[in-house]
Amino acid sequence: MRVLVSVDMEGVAGVVHPDDILPGHSEYQRNRAPITAEAGAAVHGVRTYDRDAKVLVADAHAR
Repeated sequence: MRVLVSVDMEGVAGVVHPDDILPGHSEYQRNRAPITAEAGAAVHGVRTYDRDAKVLVADAHAR
């Protein structure tokens, strides 16, 4: 199985303001940990279902 996990910081739990996703703003650094954890949880779920799955995680919001 091949799976694409598409992440975007605007969809992370606790991100509530547009400044929260901009490098250099106070909450950006803090929000990096939750997006990593949520992506990791998605990968873990896929691997629990199929331990041989190939998983690609991609940032869905590029400039």
